[in-house]
Amino acid sequence: MNISVFPNLNNDGVEMISREVFSVLSQLDTDVYISKDYEEKFFDCGNIKFADNEDLIHICEVAIAIGGDGTTLNVAKKAAVCGKKVLGINAGRLGFMSGLEKDELNLLRNIVDNHYEIDERLMLEAEILYNNDVISTHYCLNDFVISRGNFARLIDIDISCDDRKVMNTRADGVIVATPTGSTAYSMAAGGPIVSPSADCILVTPICPHSLMDRSFIFSTDKELIVKAGNDQLNSPVLNIDGQEAVTLKNDYVIKVKSSDMKTKLIKLKPENFYEILNKKLIERRA
Repeated sequence: MNISVFPNLNNDGVEMISREVFSVLSQLDTDVYISKDYEEKFFDCGNIKFADNEDLIHICEVAIAIGGDGTTLNVAKKAAVCGKKVLGINAGRLGFMSGLEKDELNLLRNIVDNHYEIDERLMLEAEILYNNDVISTHYCLNDFVISRGNFARLIDIDISCDDRKVMNTRADGVIVATPTGSTAYSMAAGGPIVSPSADCILVTPICPHSLMDRSFIFSTDKELIVKAGNDQLNSPVLNIDGQEAVTLKNDYVIKVKSSDMKTKLIKLKPENFYEILNKKLIERRA
């Protein structure tokens, strides 16, 4: 089995966890790959192999991300394009998307023994259109966020579905999220927490001026049309999973729908979403 490891060495403790992962995998029937950029860092880690960054996803059967949710998110999106499976190892704060904690690395054996489940996660697709022409296409696992620019000024946002107006609000922005993203920015903005097994699209305004503006939940067969108003000082921005930003010019239209791609997260433990939710949010806060 070929396994590619993607450590986020900017996170504290990730180098040590990575070395432990390499040690465990070296005892199994695996070929382990990591970026050539880390060859000097991990040259002494036994039989691991080094490859170009663009080849790592294509080489592997399983991708292992070591870091926080942002690291897992980044690797998972790349893996989804190639139909590959992903395991996140938590070295961050919450680790909602992680399948293992740093003290559970002995369970890595279950990957090689095929003793795991696949947790398929919904992804969203957003097309940016100008004069009915597609300017660019983007994919998210957590959320698309349409927000104000550099100035603290509210923007006007219109959302329609099935040629019917759904929301017309003045706000700091709006979040269009997957169930996976319901525990991220959407939750912080007052949106509902939704099990990742649900098939739905969440829309939550950010600091709306009207007290009556609340979240909406749409079925995944719906297509949302989002328009954000500009003024002389503010150009709204589309943020994709908090990792990419696109400035929205006048008359741009965003078309959001469910994607045909799915993220495949490896599940090695019997915990369900609600147990994880209690452990990550409630128990840690107590």
